[in-house]
Amino acid sequence: MTQREKGFKELEDLKQQFALLDEKLDKQRIISEEIVGEAIKEKLSHIERWYKKRFSVSLVSAPIVGIVFLIMYLGKGAGYWGFGLFILAVGALEYLLNRRCYKALDIKQLPSMSMTEAQERIVNHKRLRSFTDKVLALPYIALIAWTILVASGFAWNTVVIAITICAMALSISLGYCQQKANRKRLDAVLRHIKSLRGEN
Repeated sequence: MTQREKGFKELEDLKQQFALLDEKLDKQRIISEEIVGEAIKEKLSHIERWYKKRFSVSLVSAPIVGIVFLIMYLGKGAGYWGFGLFILAVGALEYLLNRRCYKALDIKQLPSMSMTEAQERIVNHKRLRSFTDKVLALPYIALIAWTILVASGFAWNTVVIAITICAMALSISLGYCQQKANRKRLDAVLRHIKSLRGEN
C-alpha cells in the first residue's frame, strides 16, 4: 500500500469516526430536548390542574353552596339568603378573573413559543395574577366575615368563631403556597424554554 493510499484510508477512518461522533451528539441532543420538553409539560400540567380546580370551585361548588343557602334560608332573613347570593357573585367574579389569567398564559402553546414570547406571556400572567388577587382580597375578607357570622348564628360563639377562622386561615395559607409554587414552576419553564431554544 502506497503512502498516498494510506493517507486516504486514514482520512476515510477519520471521516467515519466524526460521523459516529456527530450521530451520538445528535442522539444526545434529542434525548436532552425530550427531557427538557417533559419537564416543561410536567410543570405546566401542575398549573393547568390548579386552574381547573379553581374553575370547578367557581362553577360547581360556589353555585351549589349559594343555591342551598338561598333555598334553606329564604325566609330566615337577608343575613342568611344574602350570603347565598354573595357566594354566587364571588364565584362568578373569581371565575371571570381566573379565566382571564389562564387565557393570558396560554398553557397549551407556551412550550412551542420563542423565549421572548414565552417571557412576555409569563410576565403578563404574573401581572394579571397579582391584579386578580388584589381584586378578590376584599370579597374574600367579606366572605370570611359573613361565614363566621352565619356559622355562629349571628351570636358570639367563641368555639364556632375560632374553628371557622382556623379553617379559613388554613385554606388561605394553602392557596398562597400553591400560587407561590406555580410562580416558581413558571420561572423554571422559562429557563427550560431558554435551554431548549438555545436563546439568550
